[in-house]
Formats: sequence, C-alpha cells, structure tokens
Amino acid sequence: MIVKEGTVSSTGLTVIFENNSDKQCIYGEYFLLEKKMEGRWYQLPVTLDGNYGFNDIGYDLNPSDAREWAVDWKWLYGSLDTGDYRIVKDILDFREAGDYDKYYLTAEFTIN
Repeated sequence: MIVKEGTVSSTGLTVIFENNSDKQCIYGEYFLLEKKMEGRWYQLPVTLDGNYGFNDIGYDLNPSDAREWAVDWKWLYGSLDTGDYRIVKDILDFREAGDYDKYYLTAEFTIN
C-alpha cells in the first residue's frame, strides 16, 4: 500500500493497493490515522461525539492486481495540521469463508 503521488490534502488522500502475490485479498472502508511525534507514532483521536462506524463492504484485490482507494477523513478527524502521518488499513488474505489472515498495512504521508 502506497500513497498516490499528488493526492494528499489536509482532509484526504488516495492509496494504491498492489497485490504482488498469488493470493486473493480483501480490504474494506475501515482505517485509522496516526501522527508521528518525537519519533513515535500516536493514534489520532476522532473529532466525532458518540458512536460511529464504517460501511461493512469488502473490495476484492485479485492476485497481481492494483487498485486505488480514495479516503476523505474530514468527517472523522477534521482537517489535519502540518506534520508526518500514516494511514493504517486492514487487509485480509482470504482463502474461504471463515478462513483468512488479517494484516495491517501503513502508508506514510506529510501535510505541509
């Protein structure tokens, strides 16, 4: 997973998923943001009061495939200040219903 060049703003970006394996993968809408402070990563607090959720959908990422996924986080985190950040997303190495491994991917970006 990498950030697509030229897509970073204070309220969103686009990432590119590349499946360089022979495995079927699935990713969804869930994500979180972290900020680098004094050399360490810290999860950003959400700006919403109360409960929130993500659409429960799975996007296929076939073997040797690449896909783009655009995210707008203004509703959840507001507009980010300058600094170094990363987006964290989960992806499933899917074999069959109930048989999968979950991995967390990160992609770093900077808000100027």
